[in-house]
Amino acid sequence: PTPQRTALILAGGAGTRLRPLSSDDNPKQFLRIFGGVSLIEKTVARIGPLVSPESIFISTNDQYAAKCTAFLPNLPKGNILTEPARRNTATAIALCCFAIEAMTGGDPVIAVLASDHYIADEAEFVRVLDRAYQFASRTDYLIAIGIEPTEPNTGYGYLQLGDEIEPGITAVERFTEKPSRDRAEEFLAAGNYAWNASMFVWRASVFRRALAAAAPEIAAVTRETYESMPSISIDYALMEKAPRVAAIVGDFGWSDVGSFESLERAGVPVKELLKEYQ
Repeated sequence: PTPQRTALILAGGAGTRLRPLSSDDNPKQFLRIFGGVSLIEKTVARIGPLVSPESIFISTNDQYAAKCTAFLPNLPKGNILTEPARRNTATAIALCCFAIEAMTGGDPVIAVLASDHYIADEAEFVRVLDRAYQFASRTDYLIAIGIEPTEPNTGYGYLQLGDEIEPGITAVERFTEKPSRDRAEEFLAAGNYAWNASMFVWRASVFRRALAAAAPEIAAVTRETYESMPSISIDYALMEKAPRVAAIVGDFGWSDVGSFESLERAGVPVKELLKEYQ
């Protein structure tokens, strides 16, 4: 049988880059500024064609758990998973993936997605994610969704792409965190680089094994030991070290909307909104 498709949406971030629009109490993922809809609602709705509500899980903290429940009434309440402390993405993703594995009782395919990214072409995104689910369900690769770069952006991480594994799926040679302007221009000119969107797809058992090899301390995480874990991103802890990482590169108008400029490009009337804060 095909493994169950699940999704883990990371919604614990504090949205510090969009102050004063966002605040500690109301971070970016909850701002109803996209035609009256929030990014977290858009994220859940977008994956609707591929994942049923009972298979969508949210990773957040105690501060935002009630907000997640209020914004996403169609999700089972037990699918809102809270992290006991802020320890960056590796620890949060590990704890939640283990919980999803236990709750589904099988070897589900898990897509790890951000709750606060903007995607213009949702149909193309669904096509790319569907392809990632298919590939993950029958291989032992960790899959990163890459973005066709449009400029030498120094605010994003980059994936260096190697050989094609099968049509549309490429081996990842290397992860590079936010590069200098010169290096970003070199990457763009080389043509075999994609932006790292920090969206990942893997089978639960494949993730567990890869994490045990790359970061055994984090692979041993429980709710009781959570606060003693290192604060480290999933890229550093796992993806940069894992031997079998593949990329599917999409071009679907993606932005992490980490600045007012990117919000404006996504069609949000920033100047009007900011007037309310003066």
